[in-house]
Amino acid sequence: MYNDTIKVANKIISYEDLYDIFSIMNEKLIYYKKVFQREELQNKAISYFERVWTFEDTSSKLVFDVDFYDDTYIKFDNFNSFLVIFQTRTEEIKSINVRFSLSYNATIHGNQESFHQYIDMFISETKMNIEVCLSSVDTKMDDIYELIKSKILNSPVKYDFVIKKKDRIYSIVGFALGFIPSICFVTLLCFVSVILDLFASSYILYPVSVLVVTAFFANIFASIKLDRFYGTIEPPKKYAGYDSDACKSLYKDDIDAFLESSEILIGKNIDNLKHRENILKNYEKYKPYLPYEIGILIVLSILVLLF
Repeated sequence: MYNDTIKVANKIISYEDLYDIFSIMNEKLIYYKKVFQREELQNKAISYFERVWTFEDTSSKLVFDVDFYDDTYIKFDNFNSFLVIFQTRTEEIKSINVRFSLSYNATIHGNQESFHQYIDMFISETKMNIEVCLSSVDTKMDDIYELIKSKILNSPVKYDFVIKKKDRIYSIVGFALGFIPSICFVTLLCFVSVILDLFASSYILYPVSVLVVTAFFANIFASIKLDRFYGTIEPPKKYAGYDSDACKSLYKDDIDAFLESSEILIGKNIDNLKHRENILKNYEKYKPYLPYEIGILIVLSILVLLF
């Protein structure tokens, strides 16, 4: 026997990944239950000492313990019943405990041997811990173990561009959206002769004013556009000291804790991949605006000086 413990970190595990793992577990259980039934019929016709087993079931099972956000709890030993809940109430699931085991007797080199192989999984929105106990003699569950490792290895990382470049994404989207109302507002001020004279007295005053107002609008527009998507994917915060001038505590992203956890797409996380896609779409949509907006700012800055 050999044991392994897998603590999934910095990965995004999708609903489809979980479905594939659960399904192959169920298929494996059904297959060996049928093997047992077939061999049981065959062995009834011969004496006890002549019987040969590849799988004499003793207590093999696949059990799901599901904890919901409404403080209810259901235990499933029927895969189809669990699957209905998993497919229709995914957003309500707080955690899932999965216990899959093959317990059986088998004839190995003429001797009857007992086996108990299992894979236990604890799954929540931020964790996926797996404990494995497999036989080095009989490899009936090795393919499931390899599938799980493959799913984890090939799943996308959680600490991706959307998280690493969050400030940059906010700045670009915010600037692109905030520039038009800002330049309109500052340009309208030029119709006040005193302000126009002031802008004309310094070549940097007009563009700086536009940028300052843009920064104000950028924070508002970026928050409106992106906050709802970042809500369930951004890192947790940790205490970063106290600002005595502002009289408030400071917090920053806890990247270490973020990297140690995972993102399982159940419960509140079910739309997280869509959120990431929407963030990237906004970033790619508004990023090309910047060169044009800067060009407009340069042209208007020259015109203000000329007038």
